[in-house]
Amino acid sequence: MATVVDQVAMECDLALVTVKQYELAVKRFSEFLGKQATKDDLTTENLNGFVCSLQKFLTGTTARNYRVSITRLWNHLTEFYGLEPYNVRRLRRPKIEEKPVYAWSAQQVQQLMQGCENLIGIMRCGAREYEFMKAWLLLGYDTGLRPIDLRGIEWDDLDFESRRFAIVQHKTGIAHHGMMRPQTIVALEILQQRLPNSTKVFPLSKGGVRRLELALYKEAATFGFKRRRGQGIGTLRKTHATGVYTLAGEHAAAESLGHVGGVRTARKSYIDHRAVQKGRLPPEF
Repeated sequence: MATVVDQVAMECDLALVTVKQYELAVKRFSEFLGKQATKDDLTTENLNGFVCSLQKFLTGTTARNYRVSITRLWNHLTEFYGLEPYNVRRLRRPKIEEKPVYAWSAQQVQQLMQGCENLIGIMRCGAREYEFMKAWLLLGYDTGLRPIDLRGIEWDDLDFESRRFAIVQHKTGIAHHGMMRPQTIVALEILQQRLPNSTKVFPLSKGGVRRLELALYKEAATFGFKRRRGQGIGTLRKTHATGVYTLAGEHAAAESLGHVGGVRTARKSYIDHRAVQKGRLPPEF
C-alpha cells in the first residue's frame, strides 16, 4: 500500500503534511496486521479492528484521521483497480470528545512579557533572548499565527509602514494577512537590527524556540504566571482568537485566524469557552 500513497501524491497536488499522514497511516496499519499491508488487507473487519486498537492509546480525533487516510487510499484502489468498495455505514466511527478551550488571559500575557525581561542570554544569531521572545509574543498575540508560520515568516512579509503582514499559511497553503500594533513594530525593528543578515524574523528551529519558551515560563512564574498542562506557545493563537471574538464576534475571529471554512473550527478549538456567550440563568424564585 505504500506505493498507493505515491500514486495518490503523484496524481493529486497534496500538501506534504497530508502525504506524511497517509504514509504514517499505512505504517500503523501494517504494524496492526503484523505484516506489510496490501490492497487485499482492506476489509471492513481489518479497518474496524485497526481503528479500535488505535482508540486504546490515541484520541478519537486522531483515530478518525487515520481512518480517513486509509479510506482515501481505499477509494483510489476502488476507482482504478476495481477493489470492492467499503460500506461507510459499517465502518467504526470513533466518538469525538470535545474539551473546553483555555486561552491565556491578558494578565497571563502580561506576566510572560515581564518574564522576557529576565532572559539575559545572547543567542548565536546575535539577538538577545529577551528581544527575541518579546517580539515573538507581541507578533504572535497581534496576528494569531501558528508557531510554524511565525518561524517561517520573513522580513519581506512585514510592512512596517502600513503595519500589515501577508503570508501563505504552511498548513493550508492559503494566503493570509492582518495587522500589527505600533509597539509590535518597535520590538520587531529592534530585533531586525540584531539580525542584519537574516531573511527570517525568527531564525530558530522548533527545538530552539522550545528551549527559550521553557526558560520564559520559568521566569514568568516569578510574576505569578501559571499554565495548564499541554499549553505551549501556540496558546497565543487562542488568546488572539478569544480577544477578537470578544470585540467583534466569531466571524471576525475566524477571519483573523485565516480560516476560510466558516466559524466552526474557531469556535471549537480556539475561542476560550469562558468567553463564549452561552447559557442563561432562569428567573429568581
